[in-house]
Amino acid sequence: MEPMLDDVPVSSFLPPTRRIILHIAVIAAVSLIGGPLLGLYVFNAPRGEMLTLSLRTGLGWGLSFAFVAAFIYTAWLIRYVTRGYNKHVAARKMDEFYRTIEGERED
Repeated sequence: MEPMLDDVPVSSFLPPTRRIILHIAVIAAVSLIGGPLLGLYVFNAPRGEMLTLSLRTGLGWGLSFAFVAAFIYTAWLIRYVTRGYNKHVAARKMDEFYRTIEGERED
């Protein structure tokens, strides 16, 4: 049996916009602060020496983290929406089932 495809917008299954913006801000902050710190640590640059090379490399690390986090976050959003949609379809099927049973009992 095909799942019921109705005109429910995808946005109804997404988390609230404020939460999405908060997630994006946290991902950006962790990536852009943690990346340069990791760049300094990995290249073991003493303070003041080769700082520009390490910060550029750290910024590269940070942007790499941001891209990876964006892919992971997108996968999580897809999973979140799919779960919400599947719950919605199951609820609609149960409603139809109960309506069918109630209709048979009244006949």
